[in-house]
Amino acid sequence: MYSNLPSGVYVSGQGPAVILLHSSLSSARQWLPLVAMLKKNHLVINFDILGYGQAEDIVDSENYDFSIEIKRIQQVINELVPTQKYHLVGHSCGGAIALKLAVAEPDKILSLSLYEPVAFHLFEEGSDAQKQSSQFSKKVAIEDNYQAAEIFTNFWNKEGFFKTLPKKMQAYMAADMTKVNLDFQGIMAEEYNESDLENILCEVLLLCGQQSPELSHILINKIAKAIPNVKQMEFDAGHMGAIDQSEIIHPVIANFIQSKGT
Repeated sequence: MYSNLPSGVYVSGQGPAVILLHSSLSSARQWLPLVAMLKKNHLVINFDILGYGQAEDIVDSENYDFSIEIKRIQQVINELVPTQKYHLVGHSCGGAIALKLAVAEPDKILSLSLYEPVAFHLFEEGSDAQKQSSQFSKKVAIEDNYQAAEIFTNFWNKEGFFKTLPKKMQAYMAADMTKVNLDFQGIMAEEYNESDLENILCEVLLLCGQQSPELSHILINKIAKAIPNVKQMEFDAGHMGAIDQSEIIHPVIANFIQSKGT
């Protein structure tokens, strides 16, 4: 039906458009419960971010930044809903990409729902939070992909989490660590600042897990203070709450979007 779309883009339903962007080490599949809730009354456009799922791999890794992701997303938007506004949802890295898109095109966004966007570049240079996020990215940027995957997943979950996963899942995560490091590269290359968030005028839902790392809480509060029209919610969950507690998180996002209409 949509022959001109790039691989890794899944379209269902009809109505006002909703763009879904997943986290690192994940795929569009993480949003399937939300898709089921929205597709009756919305055109849901669910993306595999580049390098994950069925999406293309990054060709020029040295020059990768989020503008490459944004160009692909905008290509799809222009193909499907060129003149319409749309709802935007993102988690973690997908949340950081969604935030960039909202800054770039604030007049096109009907609503913005973010679960712990990792826009670490917003931390002030020299701050403890900036130093922690920089150290984290360096710890993950190692040659041993299994060790990198263990460091990455344990940070976002809890110590020892990686070793509790099935061996097959560990292998999948290790194989994707090259893209995870490119995700960090994209995050740290961003140049928009905290004051630019004031241009996001749509209603914004900022979600966070009570069990998430301190960095997530610091960043969510920073973003909340900068955006004019924002609602914050916390859940008894961690950074991966949008995945492992989808039965709680997804209905909240769906209700928020459905309350906005067109």
